[in-house]
Amino acid sequence: MKRSIALFQATFSLFLFILFVGCATPSVTLKLAPPEETDLELVPVDAEKIAYLDSLSRANALARQKQVSALARAEEKEKRKTKSLKLARVKLLAELAEKQHQEKNEEIVTTLTEAIELIAELIEYEELERDFNFSWMAFRLLQLYDEHVISLSQLDTDNPALALRERLLGNAEHIEIDEQLFSGLLLPKTQIPLEINAEVKKFITYFSKSPKMKEIFQRYLERAALYFPTMERVIAEEGAPPELIYLSIVESGVNPHARSRANAIGAWQFVKGTGRLYGLEGNKWFDERRDLIKSTRSAMRHLKDLYQIYGDWYLALAAYNAGPGRVNKALLKSPQKRDFWSLRKYFRRETQQYVPRYIAATLIALNPERFGFAPMYYAKPIEYDEISVPDCIALSTIAEYSGVALDTLQFLNPELFKAITPPAYRGYKLKVPKGYGAAVAAAIESIPISERLYFIAHKAQREESLLTLAKQHRVSADALKQFNELKSWSVPKGSVVMIPTTFDVFQTVSYSLRDLSDDSREARYRVRYRKRYAMRKRYKKRSTAAVLTPPSAPLVR
Repeated sequence: MKRSIALFQATFSLFLFILFVGCATPSVTLKLAPPEETDLELVPVDAEKIAYLDSLSRANALARQKQVSALARAEEKEKRKTKSLKLARVKLLAELAEKQHQEKNEEIVTTLTEAIELIAELIEYEELERDFNFSWMAFRLLQLYDEHVISLSQLDTDNPALALRERLLGNAEHIEIDEQLFSGLLLPKTQIPLEINAEVKKFITYFSKSPKMKEIFQRYLERAALYFPTMERVIAEEGAPPELIYLSIVESGVNPHARSRANAIGAWQFVKGTGRLYGLEGNKWFDERRDLIKSTRSAMRHLKDLYQIYGDWYLALAAYNAGPGRVNKALLKSPQKRDFWSLRKYFRRETQQYVPRYIAATLIALNPERFGFAPMYYAKPIEYDEISVPDCIALSTIAEYSGVALDTLQFLNPELFKAITPPAYRGYKLKVPKGYGAAVAAAIESIPISERLYFIAHKAQREESLLTLAKQHRVSADALKQFNELKSWSVPKGSVVMIPTTFDVFQTVSYSLRDLSDDSREARYRVRYRKRYAMRKRYKKRSTAAVLTPPSAPLVR
């Protein structure tokens, strides 16, 4: 112990001595002499190493190129497989329809509807359109459709049978132009310049001289006379060229309820993604793409944005139909020419015909009598009052308590799919006839709680189980599936599920229309995404070994 104390004292004394000496000694600045200049020895280049690295880089590039090519071949193979499956399904449906036709089975309506939708998709393949047997089968199904479902003369733009009939029986590309229609024709002065050429003349002749098409186009003009005065106000407010209103004839026949094969909806045929981009919300119970005023406003803004991009109205119209991506690709193929007629050959057939159809429809609508149509007698703009509906109420209930006809409420509110105000939404602006706002609002206040519907909304953050959701909220899974019109027990990501609740619980929640908007992918895009993801994953695994394994080369030392 004493030895440890002595050692500690000695160490401490040495520390104090060093500290005293260091503080007392003046600081000394050391000056380092610059290093002597020496010649650097050049390292010899390893040619074998450079050759190996170069070959490895080329091998990786080749491996990636092979991977991309394999993926493209796989997608093309999957596309051919899908076409083959659809074609086999159509042939089966055609045989079934013939059998049901002979037996006078009422289920033939469902069979024909599915068959016509599939054929309308398959006829986009040029090899099938030229196939005599396929065309004859499609023609026979159209005959049965005309007999059992609806007369072809009553078809509207949202019916795939109309596009199929036009493709089979009334292709404007092969029609003979009637030059008498254009003798002495003077083009009107418009903000969007209207050109007339052989393509435009074909469609004017087709719309005016084809008996079936003339009847359909006349129905478009009658709807235009009803809706155009209301739409013109919105177009003027947005500062867009007034001639753009005639684009709705080409898009939907001025039908707010129109739905295309690609699930584009409304008079202006917005797909879900573009509609959301321009503020058009919706789900299974309401869709603002069917609102005539909101969709017209969004369409004008979209078209003006496209015009700002391309500086040409015809190219803006082509981008409205095909998407900016296809127009950009066409511009890359012909960078010196930025007009539609020069780039037309790079577009698919639908877009090639889109601008000539628009010009033809515009010229006919501006002067229908000259081309053999009945004169247009425009109605007054649609007038209405807006009232706030506090809860989800059926339009039939509102009609019963207010005395306003149900048909009138449905006409003024085409965005309401299920004839009820949006579930889980508080304060929906319902349109009612002009002058009836106060009376209808008072009638709604008198509707008892027992005739109102209360829901809470759940938006799936990922693909979820409906059974788990039903268990969490203590409701019937079957009832939940039926009300939300789900085809399976899984809820796609972004989908909105309405869950029944009580009045007290409903008072504790609040949603905006954006919150209630369905953000899920379209079913066909979900399937396509899953297939592409699976193929990429499969080919990535196959190519990983090839990319990581170096090619045969001498070892680097």
